[in-house]
Amino acid sequence: MELENEMISSSSNSSAGSREYKVVMLGAGGVGKSEDAYKTQVRIDDEPAYLDILDTAGQAEFTAMRDQYMRGGEGFIICYSITDRQSFQEAAEFKELIYRVRHTYDIPLVLVGNKIDLEEFRQVSTEEGMSLAREYSCSFFETSAALRFYIDDVFHGLVREIRRKESSLPMAEKKMKRKDSLWRKLKGSLKKKRESTT
Repeated sequence: MELENEMISSSSNSSAGSREYKVVMLGAGGVGKSEDAYKTQVRIDDEPAYLDILDTAGQAEFTAMRDQYMRGGEGFIICYSITDRQSFQEAAEFKELIYRVRHTYDIPLVLVGNKIDLEEFRQVSTEEGMSLAREYSCSFFETSAALRFYIDDVFHGLVREIRRKESSLPMAEKKMKRKDSLWRKLKGSLKKKRESTT
């Protein structure tokens, strides 16, 4: 979703006390995602949240790196266009790809059907999206990045899911810090590819 234009931008440094959440967006090209890396700070349930968003789905040159993105992410947004049945079919495969890399189905994620502003071109029903979300045991949203409908809800829902999962972890696991070097390297690769194509 063209979310870097939709979310309130912030500086590249997170504020003191803000928790950073590494979010990976997955989906076919052309579903309305930005296919970029960006950061933003938001307030969710009266707590600051610093979102580090990596969105490379749909770019063929990054398909080989997708496993690395999946290893680095804390939460996932699986996105399809309601106007493109093929994108929905591809979205239906992403949870298995995440499982193959992470070896668990207990991963915070949300399913998003984008482009509800193009209702007259709908190819995927709301019921189909809800059914896939039930299969995935995740939240489901229909959005319009173009009109900014329900965009914040997607990110807030995912951060709440990450927080819920973290609160259920044993204390020893909570104290383990995830290394950021892989995440920075992945984002650097994305930036280099983007610069070489412009």
